[in-house]
Amino acid sequence: MTTTTSTALPTTAATKAAATATAEEGKKSTVDYESFLKLLTAQLRNQDPLAPMDATQFMTQLAQLSTVEQSMKSNDTLTQVLDTLKSSGMRMDMAFLGRKVEVSSDALALTGGKAEAAYTVDGTPASVKLEVLNSAGNVVYGTAGSLQTGRQLFSWNGKTTAGATMPDGQYTLRITAKDKDGKALNSASVITDTVAEVRSVDGATKFVLKNGATVGADTVLSAS
Repeated sequence: MTTTTSTALPTTAATKAAATATAEEGKKSTVDYESFLKLLTAQLRNQDPLAPMDATQFMTQLAQLSTVEQSMKSNDTLTQVLDTLKSSGMRMDMAFLGRKVEVSSDALALTGGKAEAAYTVDGTPASVKLEVLNSAGNVVYGTAGSLQTGRQLFSWNGKTTAGATMPDGQYTLRITAKDKDGKALNSASVITDTVAEVRSVDGATKFVLKNGATVGADTVLSAS
């Protein structure tokens, strides 16, 4: 008499499913809770009747199943917490609305034929060049900057180097500083204005200043 036995589903299949489900925190697993349950059920149905799964092995599978379920619930909870934190952060950023802020930015707004910014240079500069660029990246004005240490002021009347009048709008201040050996020095420009609008762009908070410039909330140095 010939006995026909069905091929048992490998025990490692369920184990791999559990490992896959918990491999990357915060990401959706390719084998979720329902899939794991189906694998375990199929394993029980197709086990070899001459060599059935022992109680210890079965309990191990159930423990793995419970781990997958708890991991999925934890991921859902973490997602909710992150959403809450993002919402809270946005509400906190709204407190800057209408306040005057000092921002680290190379944005330069020309309004009524006047633009102002402050800048600093690390180290002891031997030369400092200040350039105003238009939206196309072309230099419309250039001048030598101060060689003094500490914060310096820059003011532009909207005139090009050739004397032409530029329209009001957004420009960029570029600073090039070098020491006596010709080595480039780090520099930074700072603008001061009032926050007119708060936006959320791709999960990041942006401030629209009264002069029209848009800056990141993380660039704010101080507020008053």
